Amino acid sequence: MDSKRLAVAFGLSAAILILWTLVFPPPKPAPRAATPPRPTVAATEVPATPTVAAGVVGTPGPVAAAVVAPVVASEAREVTLKNSVLTVKLSNRGGEVVSAELSKFRGADEKTALDLVRKDAPFAGRTVVYDSPKDPFLARAASALHETTVEEGNGETVVRFRYREADGQGVVRTYTFGSDYRLGLEVVREGGNGDRPIGVVLGPGIGNPSAAELENRYTKPGSSVTLSASRSVTRHAKDDLKEPVAVGSGLVAAGLEDVYFVSAFLPGASENVTLRPVALLMPAAPAAGGVPAVAATPLAETEVVLSGSGTVKAGLYFGPKDIDTLRAVRPGMEKLIDYGWFAIIVSPLLWLLKQFHAAIPNWGVAIILATLVIKVLLFPLTWKQLVSMKKMSALQPKIEAIRLKWTPKLKSDPEARVKMNEETMALYRTEKVNPAGGCLPLLLQMPILIAFYNLLSHAIDLRHAPFALWIQDLSAKDPYYVTPILMTLTMWLQQQMMPATGDAMTKRVMGFLPLVMGFMFKDMPSGLVLYWLVQNVLSIAQQLLLERYTDLGMRPKVKKA
Repeated sequence: MDSKRLAVAFGLSAAILILWTLVFPPPKPAPRAATPPRPTVAATEVPATPTVAAGVVGTPGPVAAAVVAPVVASEAREVTLKNSVLTVKLSNRGGEVVSAELSKFRGADEKTALDLVRKDAPFAGRTVVYDSPKDPFLARAASALHETTVEEGNGETVVRFRYREADGQGVVRTYTFGSDYRLGLEVVREGGNGDRPIGVVLGPGIGNPSAAELENRYTKPGSSVTLSASRSVTRHAKDDLKEPVAVGSGLVAAGLEDVYFVSAFLPGASENVTLRPVALLMPAAPAAGGVPAVAATPLAETEVVLSGSGTVKAGLYFGPKDIDTLRAVRPGMEKLIDYGWFAIIVSPLLWLLKQFHAAIPNWGVAIILATLVIKVLLFPLTWKQLVSMKKMSALQPKIEAIRLKWTPKLKSDPEARVKMNEETMALYRTEKVNPAGGCLPLLLQMPILIAFYNLLSHAIDLRHAPFALWIQDLSAKDPYYVTPILMTLTMWLQQQMMPATGDAMTKRVMGFLPLVMGFMFKDMPSGLVLYWLVQNVLSIAQQLLLERYTDLGMRPKVKKA
């Protein structure tokens, strides 16, 4: 009986609780705050280990992989690093570089600082991204928001970007920023055995060149350059590469360049460098005003890949191709400036040019004065050249007579040409004239002239440097072609004043040389054209003085008393 009453009591209690819940339902819980999505990873099965308890052996079965706390930022962030010469902006989306502005140099618009990260379409406006074509994790890391920390001390700023997924795969990217054009870079891949491949990509493209700079074949923006440990420099135009080129390890530098600037990796001893072609697609131009639409066009570029096993450690250089600056960054980096075969002569010429600029702060005037000094220093060689040419000119009638004597016999007598040459050489010995006397002094002074030419064509000091009147940029072409025309005319005049030393055919060929040179120089930097023009004017003046006051020509007549 008691048991029946107890059962009825429990039943009534349960009925009352159920009825109370239906009549007075509990309040709905407040909605939770939204949390940022976590990266998705594939499920992994790990075989369970047998367990032994009280003599009973457990059977193996699938168990979920160990899960670690993911590391991912909740919002986008940029970190700006700035010193007296360089301002770098870093994004926590992949830890990439989105801007590298050189404070002392202006861009093509002359208004804003020069940015070496290419931003115009179809470029992405970022660089030093993860190399992820065949690595799904690095592809996810490249688009993920990294957790960011910034530390300052000892004159340096250290920025660290960290990203990790639930399966333990992660990557840590660290930048070290100091007082010059360099950044230290270290990228470490976490998870696995520590030997998973990791790579970062520089480029494609460098700077934001104007349309005129892109059309100018002397600026060459986007060419790749590598500098080996033996100081050997290898260059590829941006449209030369058809397939990836594995350059290897142990390089001093590897990057992208134009005439005046370079963005480069400074690899460690074990990092590998690969040059890789990139096909970008220029956006199509829409139809407007009856003009048909222009289809999207492919654009060939190059990117530089730095890779390693587990870790990549290197420096980054964003800066000018200045001799002193490059030499201070790494010994041998001054080789990135292409001064040609006579680079050893460039240093004293550059010193001379800078001395004149320090006295008169105008690079055009400095070019004129340096050209004058070079002309004075080369005067002894020029004088010997003119003496030899004058003697050869005086012998031209006799040489022409020997040619006329033997020319009819050249076809019938196999020995006629040998005899003609022997008679000509006998004439030279009799008159004590060296036929190569006019060439040797010219060959001796050519290295100096070529070295100065190469210096001016790569001197970053001339970039956007004004001279006078309509020439406001010595690194750009003369907008009105005045100096190329004057250069052509003075070259022709100088040629007319030179003693005649060749046959009629040679004279006709040489007559076209000023026109050819004028056409070649018309689009060259106006600083180079100015140098060649001044060189011609000084040569004309020098020859007039030598003709008048030496035995090369008529001396001034002295009136008899």
